Amino acid sequence: MKKLIVALLIGFTPLLSLQAQPDADQHEAIESLKIAFLTKQLQLTPEEAQKFWPVYNQYTSELKQLRKEHKSDGDELLFREKALNLTKRFKPDLIKCVGPNKFNRLLKSEGDWHQVVRTEVERRKQLRQQMKKNRPGGG
Repeated sequence: MKKLIVALLIGFTPLLSLQAQPDADQHEAIESLKIAFLTKQLQLTPEEAQKFWPVYNQYTSELKQLRKEHKSDGDELLFREKALNLTKRFKPDLIKCVGPNKFNRLLKSEGDWHQVVRTEVERRKQLRQQMKKNRPGGG
């Protein structure tokens, strides 16, 4: 697991600039890293992957829509409730694709992925602060 995280962090380096918001190409590259991460964590067979990714992509598409709605209304509890209901709605289809054990591993692996991303964002934030501090006339 640690080797995979290190490899992904190294993979982030050329993909993310030091900007706050990644552009579309960077977003696609990050999504590719997420796909590789989840495929590795779930140990998907080619047959499972072929069934899993279309269902998972639909799930994440609907989850992104919920996040957009959440940004406008800001009700955190309502967002969490809707996200949980969405996960429950997709659970049977995802279990059909990968089975119950891999479904449970998926939920954990998504959390692991978000932690990898948060860690990388924080590392880059600290790097920006150091670079600003070390600049002539900076901080």
